[in-house]
Amino acid sequence: MRSRIEQMYGGNVTNIIQKNGQYKALLERNDGNYEVLADKLNGDIISIALVKQAQNPDVPLKSQDEIIAYVTKEYDGILERIVLNSQSEPPMYSVEMSIDETLITLSIDANTGIVLDTIEKQTTAEQALLTKEQAIMKAKTQLNGKVEYIVYEETSDGGYYLIEIESDDDQEAVIQVHGVSGEILSVTWDDQDDSDDDRNNDSEND
Repeated sequence: MRSRIEQMYGGNVTNIIQKNGQYKALLERNDGNYEVLADKLNGDIISIALVKQAQNPDVPLKSQDEIIAYVTKEYDGILERIVLNSQSEPPMYSVEMSIDETLITLSIDANTGIVLDTIEKQTTAEQALLTKEQAIMKAKTQLNGKVEYIVYEETSDGGYYLIEIESDDDQEAVIQVHGVSGEILSVTWDDQDDSDDDRNNDSEND
């Protein structure tokens, strides 16, 4: 486990103990000391937290290309969006990926490249009268193809689904479907020529 942590995050593991079915390790890096929790049975990393910041660490920010290379290697999914917030402490990349029709958001330390948090967006909810399968059928009336991800957002009027679909001819769209009526609320087409466009904005008319 010691070598696995050092290989994943760099630095040196100076202490590691087993407790309650978990490994608890202290990882020392140039930018600070981290506490790492890992599952004893399968070795999966459960969490990593900064416990002591190094004094005035001279650590350059990871480039967007470095972060993309890391997430595409470690996660079997499709990169949807990456944004750097250089004003946060520490500076943070927010990375969205679609994996098996689920959208996950990774919060990655821009100094270290360490994944600090992973959030999986919910795909359905009990109060949604429309199932996600029915919502996908509605969305495919706008664009038929492979579902990249489906997300359910709760609202006071019944919620809605966001469904990204890619067609065989490489068209992509995010389709908003009402969670009760099944009404198509919006269709946002992906601009292949401008990867920086925010897919949450309504597209211009063709």
